[in-house]
Amino acid sequence: MATNLNVDLRQLNTFITVADTGSFSRASEKLFVAQPALSRQIRMLESALNVEVFVRHGRGVVLTAAGELLYERTRALFQDLERTQADVSAVAGEVTGQVVLGLLPTAAHNFSGAIIENYHQLYPQVKLAVKSAMSGTLQQMVVQHRLDVAITYNPNSQRNLRYKPLLEEPLYLIGPAGNPFAERENVSLSEVVTLPLVLPEEKHGLRKMMEQEASKLGREINLALEVSAWPMLTDMVRRGLGYAVLPSASVHDMVARGELTTTPIVAPEMTRTLVLVTPADLPASVATRKLSDLIMRQVAEQVNQGAWKGRLLFDPADLELESGD
Repeated sequence: MATNLNVDLRQLNTFITVADTGSFSRASEKLFVAQPALSRQIRMLESALNVEVFVRHGRGVVLTAAGELLYERTRALFQDLERTQADVSAVAGEVTGQVVLGLLPTAAHNFSGAIIENYHQLYPQVKLAVKSAMSGTLQQMVVQHRLDVAITYNPNSQRNLRYKPLLEEPLYLIGPAGNPFAERENVSLSEVVTLPLVLPEEKHGLRKMMEQEASKLGREINLALEVSAWPMLTDMVRRGLGYAVLPSASVHDMVARGELTTTPIVAPEMTRTLVLVTPADLPASVATRKLSDLIMRQVAEQVNQGAWKGRLLFDPADLELESGD
């Protein structure tokens, strides 16, 4: 297919750098290119596009409306080029590139730590970055292409996200050592909503779930503390300031140390669905697919070992067939 391009990658890279730094002088220092040369490249770019991409002012530059569109498309173009370069290298057997992984604060440390350690050992040429945020924030970051893959809860079925169900896990009443529910086989939800609870802020999915379930019972939750910072939430429970409702895996280490206890919630059982999320509008790179595969294997292994309570939502045998390279 014939192309008629009037701009080149050097001009676009200069444009991105000027936009990111907000001035030609700072971009010149970052690129080690004389400022007149940078200005000339931007003039050539604007001439080729027949539009101004920057508005100059005394403190630097800002993007025009056309510049903002060009910035968005150029960022996506460079990301796609990086993925293409990494995938082509992977054909020769070397997995390279960069992957940004999003994790929930409540993800068990031994789970996330094992994933990162194993991935680094298997694919040392890949630059792995890890970010932590609440479920809704992680999904939005994937949509914005700030994350390549994320582990989140209860997706909202957005059209621009691709989902792989991982696990349906029950929620437990988390209490301090020696609490009255520590020796019980289970606790009813109607009892849970009357207890002093340590919960995250209202926009958090877990908080919404608890309020909805309490409403079905004609009750209101008994909010003792609102704490969104992790692990402060579990530390407040450890200190006896209230109870939490969480998956057992998220407090596995603290339970093992005798600092917290877990009691299954029944009548009804409360569950959350753990999913793997990637952008629907971008093909996953080889490095991202390898990471997704490793995450699914790690989830299956921990469930089979009993370290993670829940029901797998995928067949590990199918996973082995798909990744038998």
